Amino acid sequence: MNKILKIFLILTAAGLYLRAEGQPYDRIERRNFWNDGRNINGLRTDSVSISYAQIMGTYSEGGLRDTYMASEGWSAGAVAETIMHLKKFSMKGKFSFENFSGKDMCGSMSGRPGYYPVDVLEFTPGKKTRQTYHFDGGITADLGENWRIGGKIGFTSENYTKRKDLRHTDYLLGMTVAPGIMLHKGDIALGASYIFSKSSETITAEVLGISSGSYYAFLDKGMMYGVYDIWDSHGTHLSETGVSGFPAKEISHGAAVQIQWKNLYAEAEYLRSSGDMGEKQSVWYRFPSDAVTARIGYSAGKGDIRHYVRIEAGWKDRRNFESVMESNTEDGVTVTTVYGQNRILRQRNLRLAPEYEITAPGWEFRAGAELGLLQEQASQIYPYLFYRETFTGEGFVSGMVKAGRFDIRGRLSFRQGSFSESEELADTEIPLPERPARLDEWNAMHMEYLTAPRIGAGLSVRFNFWKGLYAEISGKYTRGFRTEFLPGADRWGTGVMIGCTF
Repeated sequence: MNKILKIFLILTAAGLYLRAEGQPYDRIERRNFWNDGRNINGLRTDSVSISYAQIMGTYSEGGLRDTYMASEGWSAGAVAETIMHLKKFSMKGKFSFENFSGKDMCGSMSGRPGYYPVDVLEFTPGKKTRQTYHFDGGITADLGENWRIGGKIGFTSENYTKRKDLRHTDYLLGMTVAPGIMLHKGDIALGASYIFSKSSETITAEVLGISSGSYYAFLDKGMMYGVYDIWDSHGTHLSETGVSGFPAKEISHGAAVQIQWKNLYAEAEYLRSSGDMGEKQSVWYRFPSDAVTARIGYSAGKGDIRHYVRIEAGWKDRRNFESVMESNTEDGVTVTTVYGQNRILRQRNLRLAPEYEITAPGWEFRAGAELGLLQEQASQIYPYLFYRETFTGEGFVSGMVKAGRFDIRGRLSFRQGSFSESEELADTEIPLPERPARLDEWNAMHMEYLTAPRIGAGLSVRFNFWKGLYAEISGKYTRGFRTEFLPGADRWGTGVMIGCTF
């Protein structure tokens, strides 16, 4: 924390003397479509250097929340971000830290619920804390008259802890590296980049002291079907012999190509991922996936008024295979034999996000939408087959207007979704085994949170002092409709920040 505070104070002091454009950082970053893609070399298609540093705090509460969210949550953090252009090269970097504390939290023990196809849930509400450190940076340099070469790296570390039984700690790491190259001549630029990404986390659970009862956990293998048992049983994998906690990791390799002609930009990306849960001989699950993403951007306008159109579309296909294995211990040595694998889950996800934006010296306006379709098939115990199709759609409008030293921002949004579930039996002559366990109440809460209609509104007011220094307060409110299973229909939050743009 002391190092973070020193970095912030140094950057703020520098901002008193080095203020550049007088424009918000996010506007400078968004106007260059390459900044949303994988190729850092596109940074040099712009020429404005700008930086900012800020500290902030937020608070939120309410019943319109998912099963793993806090009834009340506080966070505090600091962030510094910069874009710098020099004669022969350009750089971009960001560093942030956030400390979060939540009340009455249970559910998923993962720091990123839903990221992996298998999750572990616990059921004793209590306080959870999370510290998140994030860094990303990139550099690009001219290589001759028409070539540019560079690369960027992103790194995230997180500690997620609960100190009330069932106690658990989750250590999370994520890293992405993307070197790239660009050929540019006149109005056209062509780029290509390689993508490597690795993410991992390990959940460790324990019970301290003497308890009057047993603590239970649920291993969610997909669609809230799985194993409900005492937390340290073999079925939950939280206390396996020879395995440290509940480890998961995913490694991805991919490539992306980009093209820009005048004000039109396009990028296509493919990513192949391979993940597993467990370690050494005891790998319980393996989940490969394929993902394709496309991004298109176009800008137009004259003078200080600019129009931007952005479209992002994505498709992902992920499968999860459960290992059929047996472990035997003889003379203190455990030998694991793997007999095969069964596919227990398949997920296909489609996403489309169009957006329009117009910016002017004293105001800006944005409107956009995000549409998602998720198709799932779960088959944990033969011959039971379960299907679910979930559709979600959200639209928003937002704007900013300057009034003297004040920047006033507002946002309105509407979200709604729907889902359908079905099941069937595969043709078989064997006696039917017991159906897999399901947390029906928790599943109902989760799906209602995803699909219930809601309206959201947000407002922030920033006061600009002098030489880039500013202070801002913000508030947001969300109202849900037709809620039946969630603990409430409202959620609100507020935030304060102090920073400097230079």
